[in-house]
Parts: sequence; C-alpha cells; structure tokens
Amino acid sequence: MLEMLPGLVRIYEEWAERYPGVQPLTVQFAADGKSGGGLDGVLAYPLDGHWLLVTFGLTELGEKTSEEARVSGSGFEFTCRVPREDGDEAVPSWVLRVLHALADRFLAGTDLDVGHWIVTPSPLGGEPANGDMTSLVIVPDVEIRAIDTPNGIVLFFQLVGLKAEEGAAVQEAGTAAPLVALLRDRDPKMLTDPSRDAVRL
Repeated sequence: MLEMLPGLVRIYEEWAERYPGVQPLTVQFAADGKSGGGLDGVLAYPLDGHWLLVTFGLTELGEKTSEEARVSGSGFEFTCRVPREDGDEAVPSWVLRVLHALADRFLAGTDLDVGHWIVTPSPLGGEPANGDMTSLVIVPDVEIRAIDTPNGIVLFFQLVGLKAEEGAAVQEAGTAAPLVALLRDRDPKMLTDPSRDAVRL
C-alpha cells in the first residue's frame, strides 16, 4: 500500500532516519473520499519526554496532481512537540484537534507561514487544563526544515504554543521573532508545554 504513496514514504523515511528504532503511532482522520480534501492524519513519535507529531495530507502523498513541479501540494506539513510521561502510549487528543483545526483553517483560505501567529479565544484544543496557553506561533521545525520528495519539496512548520501574555506581547510588537528566540534559548526543542512559565520580553 505504501508504495502507492511515495510522498508519505519520504516523510516517514526522513523522520525514521532521525529517530531510528522509534515506531510512530499513525492517527488517521476520517476520510471524506476525496484525495487532497484535507488532513489525512498524524504520525506520532513517542520520544523521551515528549511526543513528536508530524501531519500528512497537506502535501501530495500519492501521485503528482498539482501543476507546480517544485512543490508538493500545499508545500508544508505541520509538526508539534508536546510533553509525554514515561510509558504514556496515548497521544493527547487536544493537540490532534489543534493540528486538524489549523489545517482546516489553512485549506479554507487562511494564509499560514513561518513567523505567523494565531490567537485563540480559549485554551489550545479546547482543553481546560491548558489554562492560559491560548496562542500559537509558526516556526521552522527545529530538526528537519525541508525534504525533497518525488512530488516536490515539503517544508515542516512547527507549531509552538504561547501563553496569553506572550500572545498579547507578540500582537503589540507586530512580530514574534524576539519571543521565539527566547523560547528557543530556553528549550531548543520548543515544546508546546501548557505547564511552563511565561517568557517576558
């Protein structure tokens, strides 16, 4: 089956090379029967201390159908890293909701790119336990920024959760760059951790 999806195989192979021996869980979203009609699912890698989530379906997984030969589909997939306890084999449902909702938002016409941020009116994923983590910023993935596939280039956009006051500071400044630099200094993996302390510029 996978040989029919060369784009997905390349995504899988690239992350397998980064994390040899780690078998991802595959979370598939309900299909509507239309190829390229939305986010197909997520590869969830159970790593030490965190989950790595990699979407698939925003790019061309099977045969090439778009006219732009250099770029696969939308040109990017999302990644996100969230805390994981030892022995935890269940992917947090709230982060799956975030990934799915943001993909839907993009497919509905919202421009999303590195440096963009999204402010939400409630905790991420609608999860009350996420408290005041109510914003997201998009950065290049901290490990794999881009790969070549048979269908063209695929970038990886990492979603990083922000606290309410951080989101407000980004809105006021009109740029997320200074905050992203501080977050990266504090945590090179840039985990979306609702329990972390807020960073102040």
